Formats: sequence, C-alpha cells, structure tokens
Amino acid sequence: MAHVRLPDFVSREGPGDPDPYENLAWLREAMPVATVPGPDGEGTVWLVTTHSDARACLADRRLSHDRRHAGRPGHGPEDHGDLLGKDPPDHTRLRHLVSPILSPGATERLRPRVIETCTALIDAFAGRGRADLVADYSWPIPWAVIHDYYGIPEDQRLEVSRCIDRFLVAGYTEAPYGGGPATDELMAYVRDLIEYKRHHRDDDVTTIMIEGRESGIVHSEAELEGMLYVLLGAGMVSTGPLIAAAGLRLLQHPDELAKLLDGSLPWKIAVEESLRYDSPVQTSVNRWAIEDLTFGDTTIKKGDAVVISLAAANRDPARFADAERFTVEQWRSHLAFGHGIHLCVGAPLARLEGEVALELLFRRLPDLRLAEPAEDLAWTLGPKLRSPREVPVLFEPC
Repeated sequence: MAHVRLPDFVSREGPGDPDPYENLAWLREAMPVATVPGPDGEGTVWLVTTHSDARACLADRRLSHDRRHAGRPGHGPEDHGDLLGKDPPDHTRLRHLVSPILSPGATERLRPRVIETCTALIDAFAGRGRADLVADYSWPIPWAVIHDYYGIPEDQRLEVSRCIDRFLVAGYTEAPYGGGPATDELMAYVRDLIEYKRHHRDDDVTTIMIEGRESGIVHSEAELEGMLYVLLGAGMVSTGPLIAAAGLRLLQHPDELAKLLDGSLPWKIAVEESLRYDSPVQTSVNRWAIEDLTFGDTTIKKGDAVVISLAAANRDPARFADAERFTVEQWRSHLAFGHGIHLCVGAPLARLEGEVALELLFRRLPDLRLAEPAEDLAWTLGPKLRSPREVPVLFEPC
C-alpha cells in the first residue's frame, strides 16, 4: 500500500503556531453567532460556536442543506444528487436506503477485515523501527476499508495517494460550485465503479444503491453517482484525521494510554474523546435559512448561510468540565458527527476503524514513542478538517 502525502495547497499550522482553538474560544465568548466572509467575499455567512446553539442549529429544520435556498443569485446550482445537499423527504428516502448496511450491527461484521487491513499496514513498517503514522497508517486505513465496504476489489481502485489527493483538491478548491479537473476525475471514477458493480453484485453498499436505482428509490443516475461520491470521499477524509490525532494524543498522554492497555477502560472511549477534543471535521457543511430566524440576540435573514463550528462546540466549557483537557477517564458526548437527521450515517464505521486501529497499533508496538516533540508537529487541512500533517514515531523493529 502506497505512502500517503497530504497535498501542500491546504492551510498549514506550522510548528509553534497557535492552533485554532484560542480564536474559537474568543468567538464563543464574545461573538457566539458571528458573521464571517462569504464565498468570494460575497453574501452573509454566520459562524455558530457555542455547544447549545450548535446543537440547536444542527436540528433546526429551518436551516436547509439544499443549495437552491442560497440567497446569492446565480449560486444555487441544479441538484447534483449528493446526500449532504438534500432535505426531507429526499434525504429521508436516500438515508433509509443505506442506513441498514451502515448500522452498528452491520459494520461490526467488518471488524475482521479492518483488523486485517491494520495488521498489514503495521507489518509493512514494523521492521523499520520508524514510521509516520499519518502517511503509513492513519490515512491508508479508511481508503482500504471504505472500498471494501463498497465492494470494490483492489484491482478496480484508484491508487490510495491519488484518491485521497483528488478528494481533498476537489473539496478545497473546486466545491461547492463549478467543479474542475479533480471533481471530473473522481466522477469518472465513480461512474466506472458503478458500471463495474452492475456486473459484479454482492452484499455491499454499492450494490444496494444500484438496486435502489433499479427499484426507483434512487430517482436518477445523478443521485446514484452523488451518493457514492459523497459517501466514498467522506469515509476517507474524516476518518484519517481521527486516527492520526487520536494516536498523537495518546502518545502525548502515556498515563491515559496505560489505562487502555491494562484493560481498565475500553478503547472506544479514546475514540470518543479524540472526536471531541480534535474534531476531525471542524465545521459543518453550509446550511441556508429558509426564513428569518433568531439565535440569542442575532437575527439570521432568509437566504443567509449558517456554518456550525463543531470544533468550538466540542470544547465549550459551558457543556464540558475541563474542556481543554484530553482524558479517557470520562465518556463525554460530542457533536463531531453532527446531530439530528443529518447525523453522520458513517459514524459506526469510523468508530470501528478508530477503535481497531488504535488498539492494534499500541499493542503491537508497545514501545512506540514520538520521534519529535508534539509541540513541533504541524497540523493541516483547516478550517474544514484538521489533521496532524505528520506523526513521526520510533519503536524497536519487530
């Protein structure tokens, strides 16, 4: 499996630079619902930073995912079929199609394959005595697992580094309007996968979506392609940062790690705390007000965009005691996967990947340690996502 390099074009926090949480804390205190520049400096966008307001916004049906409610003339494109861009009843129709196979029970059946994937990746670097947990482990895992879940054999897959690079380039430089070369390449890839699966069906997500198209649940080829595109990309670019950040935090907090290794606490609690503390998805997708509405002292006009800072909400001291402390001693619920009807449908799979990846890594390499001080490591992908750029580690070769 290839070494993954994250693209250089996205924003990067250099060693020693402040992370975003200090600024988010100031906003949460001083301007909990604040205006920020819209796309191309146009339009009104509201950033929500408190936990209470964030949770309310995530569940508010007056905030639409449909871009056609955008208040900017000429910036509400035709429906491209993606699940993230739909409201009920269309969102409900499509979510019900894939939810059963993405449920906790269904994803648990994939545990042996996730173990196999993580084991193979560790085997590839275990004899070297050094590795980068971002490039060699954290990001390749979801690429392999999501393709397995979609029933895509290895000889049909876009190479891991290229696949991740294209989804990041498309998401950061080409979305949400207009597309571009990366989007075009990925859509061609999705169409090829659909065509392949039409002739090689199995008990997998792609087959279920294809059968949904044939039965009329999925209304068009655009919906079919959009669903596969979004779920495939989201399954990679959010889970990679989760595993990387969780691994880094446990290396920084050996006392917390010891509680997991001796069985005092379950590994899943480390996954949940990492999701809260280092929200891999830092902000929600845009939502648009379908009528005037008020949050606190702020009036949001019809057509205005609203973005929820999941990162700020998950460190809100009004919701979490000692919110700036990473600890596995408490099970602290969070908004990392959203809330309400748009709660991430792939959350059970991401949780499974994180749990398996962390336990296998630290049990297989018990002397794992950082090769550089944690404060010298750069983070990247902001402001939408956030991941360590590298996590260099040392260990005894085995």
